[in-house]
Amino acid sequence: MARVSDQLAELSRRAQSAEAAVAAARTESRGKLTEMVDQSREKAQRRADGLRASGNRMIKDADNKWNDIQTHWKDLVRTARSDLQDAQAGVDVARAQRRADRAEDSADLAVAFAMAALEEAEYAVLDATLARADANDAVAGVR
Repeated sequence: MARVSDQLAELSRRAQSAEAAVAAARTESRGKLTEMVDQSREKAQRRADGLRASGNRMIKDADNKWNDIQTHWKDLVRTARSDLQDAQAGVDVARAQRRADRAEDSADLAVAFAMAALEEAEYAVLDATLARADANDAVAGVR
């Protein structure tokens, strides 16, 4: 249980770090912002690769819904990256505005997904803690 609790604490720290990076990005030059985006994309790709590697071990026991979530997430990432590449190719103002709107919508969805995942993680940790307490009570003969 301690390991899961540590992971939840790490998730909180990373959420705070992401919030700080987004706040700092508002004052950065376009070049610096592009660099931050590239670094963030590489970091997200490494995380996704790591999730796939560890997920392959656990997927045998996972519900089909996890596959649906992964597919949806990959589609969302692919769309966001495609939109970014379109913007970098030099588009007109109207198209750039539409792309910005879609990117903001994708960002909102990604944040909502992360929040839902955080809530699910909290629920899972609390549920696991309760299940462990129930198991300990059963072993001790308490009911």
